[in-house]
Amino acid sequence: MAKPQPFAGIPNRVIDHPDFNKLSGNEIRLLLWFAYQYKGKNNGKLCAVWSQVKHRGFKSQTTLSNAIKGLRQKGFIELSKGNALTQNGRTPNYYAITWEMVNDIPGFQMDLKPTRTALRTFIDVVDKHKP
Repeated sequence: MAKPQPFAGIPNRVIDHPDFNKLSGNEIRLLLWFAYQYKGKNNGKLCAVWSQVKHRGFKSQTTLSNAIKGLRQKGFIELSKGNALTQNGRTPNYYAITWEMVNDIPGFQMDLKPTRTALRTFIDVVDKHKP
């Protein structure tokens, strides 16, 4: 029997949501990069730094920054841990995709608290009642 292959998944309800149609091409490309990194138990420890994405179709750091900003403003990702200056240099920003729960990741301290449910369901009647 063949070993299951990993995949980058975005649920149909997210793609079918009207907000998805408002995403730019670069925002969709970045959203796929976040989905590619998500392995089921690491939501909150997803990042997009220039060295990772410059060979994945992003032409400049400004393009990357704009795509991150757009995804945050449109509710597809949430900042889970801001960057910091450490003795080893600057750490990146980390993000969570909003259609999955934020995971409790051992040894990784986040500004965003782990959740039992998704930050956003992409089902409008449910999301409008969330705090």
